[in-house]
Amino acid sequence: MLKLLFDRKLRKLPLRFKIFVLRYALSTHNSKVPDRLDGKKVLSIHLPPYPSEAFDTFLKAQLKASEGEPVPEIVNISLTTECKNDCWHCVTRNEEGVLEKEVLLSTIKRLKELGTFQFLFTGGNPLLRDDLEELVRAASGSSISLISSPGFISDERAKSLKKAGCQGVFVGLEHHEKKKNDELMGFDGAYERSLKTIRNVKKAGMLTSTWVVVTSDMIEELDDYLKFVRSKGVTDVAIFEPIIGPRDEILEPYEREYLMNVQKEKNPDYPRIISGPFMDSSRFMGCTAGYNRMHISAQGDVYPCDMLRETWGNIYEQDIEKIWSEMNQEYSEPICGCLALDNTEEKLPAYFNKLIKDPEK
Repeated sequence: MLKLLFDRKLRKLPLRFKIFVLRYALSTHNSKVPDRLDGKKVLSIHLPPYPSEAFDTFLKAQLKASEGEPVPEIVNISLTTECKNDCWHCVTRNEEGVLEKEVLLSTIKRLKELGTFQFLFTGGNPLLRDDLEELVRAASGSSISLISSPGFISDERAKSLKKAGCQGVFVGLEHHEKKKNDELMGFDGAYERSLKTIRNVKKAGMLTSTWVVVTSDMIEELDDYLKFVRSKGVTDVAIFEPIIGPRDEILEPYEREYLMNVQKEKNPDYPRIISGPFMDSSRFMGCTAGYNRMHISAQGDVYPCDMLRETWGNIYEQDIEKIWSEMNQEYSEPICGCLALDNTEEKLPAYFNKLIKDPEK
């Protein structure tokens, strides 16, 4: 890790930023979690392996940000709203749409030119697309491709996605107990389906993550959940807090604080953890919706994030660069807290404070 941070490609980044990232990586590293993919160093499912062309794209994006010219580093694309599940928190449950392949390919190409280092294909269920491998292939190389799905990936499909260039898969698993999981995901059999998918994705040589929306009730069982998924070979877990749905599901400040702290829990029985409340806080990146990330809906609408349904344009009608430029002018800096929850604070997050170059030097 130390050698990586002082690679010649990073020399232009502020020293205080490199030290900050080093401290963060060391504080969250879990030695029992596999940290290599195809022989290359991996810090997280969310980041490109090192060394790689995609990692160079990531570094260039940080350099642009340090100079006050952020690029759309991370782009989530909802390929379709179709899905057999009925998860209570799904943002697309009452929507319909399927993005056209040719428009997608053109948009992906342009975003790669703008500096995107990560594409996440989501839905609905993106696995229902027969052209998913083609889209993954188009997004890979100078970027990494990830898939988020509550659906089933067979052994053969996992091999096909890996061959196309997919780095990892986020598998929907809401609870470590079968009955509770199937109730939360709104599909009888979702539990076994997700566990089979985890096995197949792992066998194919991809990184495997689960995602879970943690309610007040789930907080008490989170330790058991994290140990359970780790025992199944899961390398990473994405933890989200409730944002849409019944207001009584919104977490209290002390519950959010718990989810912030769990990310830095150095438990060897846990996978690597990315906790939304921690990432959005003043301790790390803050909310970067519209600042260095965007979401493209299955109807082609462009939002700062999937939870902030604020339309800035449509890829069928406008050039993605123009849409990004206008949105980024509004969100010129990250902000502490979640814009969708409207709990933001008037200060800059630690990551941004360390990243931006000192104008006096």
